[in-house]
Amino acid sequence: MSWSTQGERFIAARGQRAGIFGYSESGLEIWAYPLQLVDSFHVSFRQQNGTTEIPGRTALRRIEYRPESVTRIYVGPDFVVREQLFVPIDAPAAIVTYEVEGVRPVDILVRFNPVLNLMWPGGIGGQEASWKATDSGYLLTEPLHRYSAFITSPDLIAHDETPNANRPITTASGLAFTIRTSKGDAAEVAIAAGLKGDDPTPIAQEVLRNRAALEQTAVRHYQDMLDQGLQIQTPDEDINRALTWSQIALDQAWVCNPDLGCGQVAGYGPSRKARRPQYNWFFAGDGMISARALLAAGRNDRAREELELVLKYQDQKTGMIWHELAQSAGAIDWHKYPYMFGHVDLSYDFLDMIAEYYSTTGDLAFVKKHWNAIEAAYRYCQSLLDPKLGLPLIPTGKQGSNEQDPLGDELTLSSGWVAATEAYAALANAAGRTSVAKTAMTANQRARAAIASKYWDEHRKFWISGHTRTGAPQVDRNIRPMDTIRLGLFQPEQRNAVLDQLATAEFQTDWGTRGKAPSDATYDPNAYASGAVWGIGTASVASAFWTEHRPATAFPIWNTLVTWHTLDSPGHMHETLAGDTYRPGVESVPEQTWSSATFLSSAVQGLMGLRVDGANRRIELAPHLPADWNKVTLRKVRVGNGEVAFDLSQSPGAIELRIRNEGAPVRMSFDPELPLGAELRSARLNEKEIAATLASHPQDSHAHAEFDVPPGDAVLRIGYSGGVSVISPAPRPLIGNTSREMKVVGVNLQRRMYTIEIDHLASEPTRFELHTPWRIENVGGARFEEISPSSYALIIDKSPDADAHAYRRSKIVVAFASSR
Repeated sequence: MSWSTQGERFIAARGQRAGIFGYSESGLEIWAYPLQLVDSFHVSFRQQNGTTEIPGRTALRRIEYRPESVTRIYVGPDFVVREQLFVPIDAPAAIVTYEVEGVRPVDILVRFNPVLNLMWPGGIGGQEASWKATDSGYLLTEPLHRYSAFITSPDLIAHDETPNANRPITTASGLAFTIRTSKGDAAEVAIAAGLKGDDPTPIAQEVLRNRAALEQTAVRHYQDMLDQGLQIQTPDEDINRALTWSQIALDQAWVCNPDLGCGQVAGYGPSRKARRPQYNWFFAGDGMISARALLAAGRNDRAREELELVLKYQDQKTGMIWHELAQSAGAIDWHKYPYMFGHVDLSYDFLDMIAEYYSTTGDLAFVKKHWNAIEAAYRYCQSLLDPKLGLPLIPTGKQGSNEQDPLGDELTLSSGWVAATEAYAALANAAGRTSVAKTAMTANQRARAAIASKYWDEHRKFWISGHTRTGAPQVDRNIRPMDTIRLGLFQPEQRNAVLDQLATAEFQTDWGTRGKAPSDATYDPNAYASGAVWGIGTASVASAFWTEHRPATAFPIWNTLVTWHTLDSPGHMHETLAGDTYRPGVESVPEQTWSSATFLSSAVQGLMGLRVDGANRRIELAPHLPADWNKVTLRKVRVGNGEVAFDLSQSPGAIELRIRNEGAPVRMSFDPELPLGAELRSARLNEKEIAATLASHPQDSHAHAEFDVPPGDAVLRIGYSGGVSVISPAPRPLIGNTSREMKVVGVNLQRRMYTIEIDHLASEPTRFELHTPWRIENVGGARFEEISPSSYALIIDKSPDADAHAYRRSKIVVAFASSR
């Protein structure tokens, strides 16, 4: 699980109570929550008996990334230094270790700025740094003795003094000390925090004594986490790696605060301006997005813990769900700040998330335990309804999901009310409150009807995102209300009209979906909410295309997110990228938890089509596998206390699903995508014919079979004939590139006429593949080459006079022979 990179990257070593992170160029920050202990941590090297220092930033050549640690490799004239950054899983401390390979000993100068300050927006004041001679280290303190820190090394040979001089003794900022090591030896630096009056000195000494054991504990922690969670293996190693690291990223976002408890933080980024750091604190909305991914990965216990944190800080008076909880909140009067209860949309999302947790796990005890909180949240949601339409309004002083352009109402909020009523009804039925459930569903039907009339722009054939407080519609085309697709709001032709636009090169780049169309007046490719490409938005768009049975467009969109794992912090995903070229967004956090979370959940629920109904012991598996994937495996699919494993293979004319059920019997719904236009021939479960049906949609086909799976092994084989699938090139942009790959706008099959609409660069040749057993007679709009008896390449030659960056719409019509 290692990852080796070069160049300037964001790096982070994380435990649940501390972390080291930052960019090498500006120096690292070291935290023990909720405190920043030091910043600008950096090193330089000097050969023993020499005088010239070699700055670490100029000698850094490579970074090796593992889940449990980060190693920076520096190369000097005749030496190599390996610096390992390690944070124990459960200690408010960090350890930095140096190993030197070279012919002569090397002195390492460690420099840092002592900070000892609370995370945003708290502050301490009066911090002091002093040398503690008895234990050979710097002691950081503050006047009230609530917090302290100690930084030390057993290999220290020299250090700066901390005199109260009237002139600085050096032009360099901060403090420094020198450690010495030689070939075959390791030098160590430890920094620990004392919280609530604890002495940090023994904590630092203990982690140094037990470093090897703590490292092994961390290695086992990540291995156990991956062994116990959902495991997906595809023929694409880049995708496999990205899926594995998305689970690691979720685990690394789990933080334990001594005052507030444990939960998912929003991400990791360097401190900037007043934000110390960016965004390493708790958000209820981000946490619920993470909980959905945790459920998809089978980590039900961790998802429950996250929901418990959300419930812990619910407003007891109103039932409202909180928005933001800084890690310094336990040390300040957090309720005096305007951040806790600012977003009304989260109470709606909360009900939807609780219902998904119950459906996935079947944990009725959790629902009954928290019924009063669930009911209170529902009452709060009801309190915002406009009595005329039965849709929510945003009160003055509050916000919906759109922080940048506050509105009076939002489509996302109204669709959230639809989801919340369905969720509340499901929970009420489970809890035996059927009359309450009926009332909720009446409100649901009223809201659906009102949304259809209030939020549709017939002129633009696009949804209206919301209305200002004066009632003016917000008519820019943005992707924020994507959940309307999942909920089936608007008519099918209206949903397709939106998706037809989202599929185009105006929205789609080689690295994801722009949040807003460039043709809109307010588009800005570098603006956080007005044109940047969001990881969470791209995953949501891909999921919408899978929901609406448009897999030829869905998979290429989702696949653009794979490269995000290699762009900056290895294995982790930025919050946003620019809308015009492949590069991080100006305001983007380099490790944004919800990006990794939605990448994972969209893969599980969209690409694999896996949903577990633990309440009814049922598994739905509706995979949308690319035609050139021959096999996919899923391990550790949790249903209650049992596990189910799947081996899915596909070849021309056949799909085989091997099942191993290591728990109680489950009901199985299997709905694999077939090539468009395929005819279903047979379905056999353990050599016995079973009933199966073919579901045909304008842009895809699915087989459908339902059956019981007892404990043990079973094999389902589905036979079909004919059909056609399109395979787009995988986008793998380089930093600074503009978009170059084709975008599949849509496909259609009428008898034996197959139409593919694409946007492509006319200035470059475009090539993609069709997989089909049918013989091509002719192609309009492209030329074709036979690759094998069941695959063809379609080629559109470049236009010499075309604009180098302009996309063009092409319609390719493929005529197949009536028989092979």
